[in-house]
Amino acid sequence: MISRLKTFSLVLAVGGILMVAGCSRSPKSGAEISWPPPPQEPKVVYVDAFYGSNSLKRSFFGAIKDFLFGKPPEFGIGKPYGVFRADNGKLYIAETARKGVLVVDLGAGTIRAYNSLGAYGTLGEPVYVILDDDNNIYVADTRLKKVVVFDPQFNFTHFIGGNGELEGPVGLAFDKSGEMLYVVDTKLHMVKIFTREGNLIDSIGRRGDAQGEFYHPLTIAINEGDTIYIVDSFHFAVQAFDSSGSYLFSFGPTAGGIGSLARPRDIAIDSQGHVYVTDAVRNNVQVFTPGGELLLRVGTAGTDPGQFRLPAGICIDTDDKIYISDSVNGRIQIMKYVGNG
Repeated sequence: MISRLKTFSLVLAVGGILMVAGCSRSPKSGAEISWPPPPQEPKVVYVDAFYGSNSLKRSFFGAIKDFLFGKPPEFGIGKPYGVFRADNGKLYIAETARKGVLVVDLGAGTIRAYNSLGAYGTLGEPVYVILDDDNNIYVADTRLKKVVVFDPQFNFTHFIGGNGELEGPVGLAFDKSGEMLYVVDTKLHMVKIFTREGNLIDSIGRRGDAQGEFYHPLTIAINEGDTIYIVDSFHFAVQAFDSSGSYLFSFGPTAGGIGSLARPRDIAIDSQGHVYVTDAVRNNVQVFTPGGELLLRVGTAGTDPGQFRLPAGICIDTDDKIYISDSVNGRIQIMKYVGNG
């Protein structure tokens, strides 16, 4: 009889764990949030948001561990900037408040923080993070004036730009081969191109107001056709270049200011080639065709789902899920492109 009671109690406990785990996400609105709004056909829909470890869905075994040993302390997100969704199922966030990189395991529902450089100290002001095909981690650090490289276990391996070649690294991107690393230097007003090992091989642009010149560029994205898009923040524009670094076109500003970019921050590209740009002043994400025609504005100012306060980093995974750093709201919002072309 006692054995049966223990078994029944365990079943009830596990059932309760599963219910808690299934309800651990942040609350959503009852109606679907989409852009453009109904009755128009949606192109982008709101999926979820999380503020830290307690608003992530825990895995089955993680929920059991929490039940047996108690939940770990809440690990909140402070002020996220660059965000990168890796093929290993993890989300990497450059956390400017914690001066480190957060690694979010979306399957397990856990968050870990890293900032150690071993004998070289710690990260100073990490603002951007990407991974290469071997899951090595590259972090742009504006205080150290370098790109810091870690192996997949977050052991520091080497610096890029450590010979005074960088002054204000922000945006990072690899070319299609995965061998050339593009680093946007906002203080030098140019993009520098390195090998993965850190050898400087070329650059794009310089300070100025002519086509192909920049005034505090920030971030970069490269599409499947090797078109290079660079956010030129103080020109309130995105400039496009071919694979050789030759200027193609730009978009963002308009004569009347309607639909223009006010303070563009980051840029990402979905499976259809649409270009997404976060705007920290307009508190939205603007979606453009590959040629720069405005298609859609996603979000408004505020704290509700689908609203932003100074959106910063953005990335899009292979399933067209969109991850956006909502920096002042201290959260990551997740959306999805569901349009047809």
